[in-house]
Amino acid sequence: MYLIAKVAVAAAVISIDKAYDYLVPPSLEEEAQRGRRVTAPFGRGNHLTDGFILETEQREEKPRGVKALAHIFGPEAALDEEGLSLAGTLRRRYFCTFFEAANLMMPPGVWSRRTYYRLAPGLTVEEACARWENDWDAQAVCQTLGDKGEAVAEEVLKKSLSATALKRVCKALLQDHTMEKTVRFDGGPRDQTIRILRLAMPLSQAVAALRRGKGYEKRVEALECIAGFQGIPEKEVCYLTGIPQSALRRMEQNGLLSCRMEETFRRVTVSQGEEATPLCLEPEQQKVCEGIQAMGLQQPGAALLQGVTGSGKTQVYIKLIQWALEQGRTAMVLVPEISLTPQLLRRFCAYFKEDVAVFHSGLTPGQRYDEYKRVKTGKARVVLGTRSAVFAPLNNIGLIILDEEQEWTYKSDVTPRYHAREVAKYRCVHHKALLLLGSATPAMESRFLAEEGKYRFFRLDHRYRNTPLPRVIVDDLRQQLREGEPDIIGRALQKELEHNLQKGEQSVLFLNRRGNSRLVTCVSCGYIPQCENCSVALTYHSKNGRLMCHHCGYSQPMPEKCPQCGEEHLRLVGFGTQKVQQELESKFPGIRIIRMDADTTVQRTSHETLLDAFGRGEAQVLLGTQMIAKGLDFDNVTLVGVLDADLSLYSGDYRAGERTFSLLTQVIGRAGRREREGRAVIQTYTPKNPVILAAAAQDYDGFYEYEINVRQALLAPPFAHVISFLLSGETQERTLRSAQRLAATLEGCFEGPYAALRAPVLGPAPPAIQVLNRKYRYQVSFRGKDDAITRRLVMDLLRAFYGDSANRGITLVADIDPYSL
Repeated sequence: MYLIAKVAVAAAVISIDKAYDYLVPPSLEEEAQRGRRVTAPFGRGNHLTDGFILETEQREEKPRGVKALAHIFGPEAALDEEGLSLAGTLRRRYFCTFFEAANLMMPPGVWSRRTYYRLAPGLTVEEACARWENDWDAQAVCQTLGDKGEAVAEEVLKKSLSATALKRVCKALLQDHTMEKTVRFDGGPRDQTIRILRLAMPLSQAVAALRRGKGYEKRVEALECIAGFQGIPEKEVCYLTGIPQSALRRMEQNGLLSCRMEETFRRVTVSQGEEATPLCLEPEQQKVCEGIQAMGLQQPGAALLQGVTGSGKTQVYIKLIQWALEQGRTAMVLVPEISLTPQLLRRFCAYFKEDVAVFHSGLTPGQRYDEYKRVKTGKARVVLGTRSAVFAPLNNIGLIILDEEQEWTYKSDVTPRYHAREVAKYRCVHHKALLLLGSATPAMESRFLAEEGKYRFFRLDHRYRNTPLPRVIVDDLRQQLREGEPDIIGRALQKELEHNLQKGEQSVLFLNRRGNSRLVTCVSCGYIPQCENCSVALTYHSKNGRLMCHHCGYSQPMPEKCPQCGEEHLRLVGFGTQKVQQELESKFPGIRIIRMDADTTVQRTSHETLLDAFGRGEAQVLLGTQMIAKGLDFDNVTLVGVLDADLSLYSGDYRAGERTFSLLTQVIGRAGRREREGRAVIQTYTPKNPVILAAAAQDYDGFYEYEINVRQALLAPPFAHVISFLLSGETQERTLRSAQRLAATLEGCFEGPYAALRAPVLGPAPPAIQVLNRKYRYQVSFRGKDDAITRRLVMDLLRAFYGDSANRGITLVADIDPYSL
């Protein structure tokens, strides 16, 4: 009998995405289980690729031409039945391959595959180079491999040759038997263990057996310390007594101590925060909790909690999590920004201690691996994290909470382009759990579903302890523009900042653009430096004196003269956070500022470090981009300034109004969250815009009525869905031709098998940024329903596109209701 595994492989594009048969070698049969991660040869060149086992079956005869699996990874790199089912759902819903969907649920780094090379046995470097005396690249590889016979990692060879040259040389050297190739499989991060010490004999005997001499008293103290525990970490003994580790190891060798290795987890460091005091809910909060608890945990359900900023939604979350844990269930809380994690983590750890696991991109691979294990083994029952935490391997889920559920960061912008809210719905159905969407400014789609009765609807209309909402000043910059170019810090905001500095109160300033100036232009000829890789203007950064692209990272020095006309009349236009900081330091000498943007938060712990410093009062002003706009809670912040409220309002996206209203409302809500009065200044050139007026009045209901009518007129979500195809390629002509063929094929589908979906085909048209990372892009789209037949149409188009050789080299991505392009 032969064991055959059906495997979904990574190398299969969407047009050939299916389960492939592989022979399981006898040595791997015990490991060949459904859901396990494998490595297997694929294609004509038998290049190794990753995959997942979907099924196994026994066959009496060995099938012809079936390749054998190369490796099966351990159980830590495996999907359970829920994961396999979810991967299938994601594949159908988000137009990706099964492997791409399944890979989302794997912790990074739990497997690795490395390629090594060495010279053929008995062959010296001189002999190998003599074989390739006319090929300098081949000689360089042979010299790097050396005579010692040791295997050299492929990464080492890449340092001396380009990828293309190395591929050619390795192929030639292997065919000529000049060198050999081996592949090693590693399990990624190793389990972290610590040494646990205990006495191997009674204390009196151990002390009597000690040799007197230098350090005798310290050794006795260490033995007495160890005697007080059934087992104590070696590092703890060193810390408590000051004894060196080497002295403990000698006592172990002499039989005075025994040692065992114990697994420990690499935890996220949590700075000291608030104590876990009994929750004292306001009547409004208590009513919400009781209403949600009345939904029960016996069947899936969804609820929307709309609460003004500062209304105590987090306290409601904690109360509901306590309730879920008491019912023997687990809970998950998702936040849109990594900057929100430190404050929430401190609060959650105060209440739930070791039950909390955290997932976000700022963790090391070892930390992510250990948090994954803690959750999978049930050692942690509460998960807190950003978008990808929705895939955490929680069992018996009772409650999933999406805080700030309207945020676009919950939607992935790379394939698979999933939305965490939709994945959370699937998991709630699977576990018969409750989904709670919380926000001061719910997404239009969520509020619409609540109005339709699809979600239970709860409200918190008052701030905690009836603290008043901030008083908002709308500063019309047009008058200052008439008088000359207005300052970055307008008169109204400057006055309020002066008041706060005198009172010793803190301020938050928001501008969703980093860098110093938006662009540089030549006054003489109008030249604007452009990115070499993208069709965007470069942004000037004063800290390093360079022009930078915020999309691909390209940079160049700031030119002294115009490269086009040679004149020295270069002018900085617009402003970013760096320039705002310079102006603040000029207007208010000695002011202490903390700036939070992508330039100042490059380290893993940058967010927590900067926010902790601000919380301790080390700065008078917190200046930042979107990462400071929501979720932050500081007692001494009484002033918020929005420096350019129009920045996102006129982007041309149908979500521009919603995004702007949400940002303004959220950032205004950072002020006056305790006893002191809060104020907010909105600087704008369009003070009569309905979105600006609604945000200033903190009137979500008024904004919703206005915006939902606009959406209905545009046939935009939630009344219809935008199905978008984005094509990208290295040449503009080929990409455009592929886009034209796709549009024609789509129109043909509407005339034929999919006539019931008939809708106008829009495009091909270039998106807002036509060239990105040296790839030309075109978009084709139509409006329709997000249902099974529409998704089937999209999959048919994708398969046909990738099956057409004329489209070779062109990438096609399909998405429903994309957030950005």
